[in-house]
Amino acid sequence: MRRCLKMSYNEFMNKVRYWDNLTAKWLMRHFYFTFFQFVLVGIFIIWFINLFRVIDTSVQIPKAGLLEQILTTQSVNLSVIVLLMILNSFWLLFIFNGLQRLRNLLKDISYHLSRIRTQNK
Repeated sequence: MRRCLKMSYNEFMNKVRYWDNLTAKWLMRHFYFTFFQFVLVGIFIIWFINLFRVIDTSVQIPKAGLLEQILTTQSVNLSVIVLLMILNSFWLLFIFNGLQRLRNLLKDISYHLSRIRTQNK
């Protein structure tokens, strides 16, 4: 308790900045990316169930009608495009996560270097 009372204003603010930085890092690493991963996994599961319905419908359609064959082909092609877009979203999330970690690492290095500079003066 005495240590806290003897702490100067600058030391206190450094501690506040340090804990604020740690909290912000934790939120960025764990909350946002996990949230978006769950959203993408949910979208992927819904798409996957819908794809089974499309395949089941395409099996039941008689092959005699040209219009039915075109619509079946289009629905399968659209499902492939949606799959590629979902996979692209996972890849972009992975890239953004890497960029965010690199940014946080550079911020940590800058913070610790600035503390070393102020302590050496």
